[in-house]
Amino acid sequence: MKKAVGLLTVSALVCFSSACSSNANGDVESENGTKELTVWVHVPADEPEGENYDQRAKEFEEANEGVKVNVEHIVKTGEGSGYNDRLNAAITTGDLPDIITLESVYTASYADSDILLPLEDHLDQSVIDSYLDTIVDAGSANDHLYALQSFDLSSPVFFNADIFEEAGIEVPADENGNWTLDQAWTYDEFLSNAKKLRDHMGQEPVHMFPDNSGWQMYAHSPLIFSNDAELVGENGLDTEGYLNSENTLKALTLIETLFDEGIVAPVVRENAFALGQAAISFEGSWMVDVFSNEYPDLNWSLMPYPYGKEGHQSAPHGSWYVAATQSTEHPELAAELVAHLTNKESAQVMEEAAGLIPGHKELLDSSALYSDYPRKLMLDQLVNTAHVKPKSPIFPVLEDVLGDIVEGIALDSGSVEELVDDAIAKADREAERFR
Repeated sequence: MKKAVGLLTVSALVCFSSACSSNANGDVESENGTKELTVWVHVPADEPEGENYDQRAKEFEEANEGVKVNVEHIVKTGEGSGYNDRLNAAITTGDLPDIITLESVYTASYADSDILLPLEDHLDQSVIDSYLDTIVDAGSANDHLYALQSFDLSSPVFFNADIFEEAGIEVPADENGNWTLDQAWTYDEFLSNAKKLRDHMGQEPVHMFPDNSGWQMYAHSPLIFSNDAELVGENGLDTEGYLNSENTLKALTLIETLFDEGIVAPVVRENAFALGQAAISFEGSWMVDVFSNEYPDLNWSLMPYPYGKEGHQSAPHGSWYVAATQSTEHPELAAELVAHLTNKESAQVMEEAAGLIPGHKELLDSSALYSDYPRKLMLDQLVNTAHVKPKSPIFPVLEDVLGDIVEGIALDSGSVEELVDDAIAKADREAERFR
């Protein structure tokens, strides 16, 4: 059974001026026929992404006579609070705008609550087909497309080439000297080489964030998925038999070994990789520019994510997407606006301004940043590895319980099996609300 998340029926519309009529979501149509669309975005107006949304909105107005687009910048803080607080309040009161931005991993949760507008009903298939398959997949749930974006991210694993050489670790390389996707280390190879680094450095050589946060699902869940494991069944609700499957437990045991063997520190070590105190680091893709610009003496490069089972390589991906809501009075225009806010011009602007992977197929071959290694490894990971983060109405809880497990492993607060059992119990309590 679907959960209605605070979408209220508005029985009456109140007009605040004699010149217009307004519905609860702020969608306004003037007496002269002007159609107004309201867009909520989570980024400041003076950042590249915010400037890009404003520019695309202005273009949409110019291309559609009688249409006015109002972009409201509601800046997120921390784990998305600020923006998310405003969005959740609007869901509760039925006061949603026409267009919102949302983290792509929450698409299924929003769709299951009948908040989002299916885009395929209003967009030509050729428009949809222009986006990367990974973007369409991430923005889809229950056989419908709800959200799109002009760019994507794929976070790599960073390594310190100097420390590798000092420790006698041979870097896999193709004929051009690049560590390519097909030369990724297996679990066993990663663990063996990490131990060599530990012995050479005399401290934990691998930097991972062990605290409970959404980072576990984004950056560390690929270690689980690459062992042909899943966290939840196809219905998005059943964790029994998935979160505690043999393959999942083996992947979690690898993570446990990293802490038990002194390979990963049980507490966060700020700037450990940048300061040469770690030889391998699971970092966000944005750190490429940070390391290049702020640590010019750091001899870093990128390596593929290690994997458990052949044919199941996985890597992080995902960002904030753009979606239309069911509250809009202009579904056709709203869907077209989603496509325009995330079009090819937007992709080119965001690649140039922020170094993001262009999200349209025809731009990949001409991408200036992602045609050469090491950045090309991020593109290869995005396009050629599996992305199986669960599409689930209880995704926020799955994200939370995975964080509980990793944090519990780091703090040695229980066996992997005990931590997983607790996680299943917690997820099942939430899942019952949707059955």
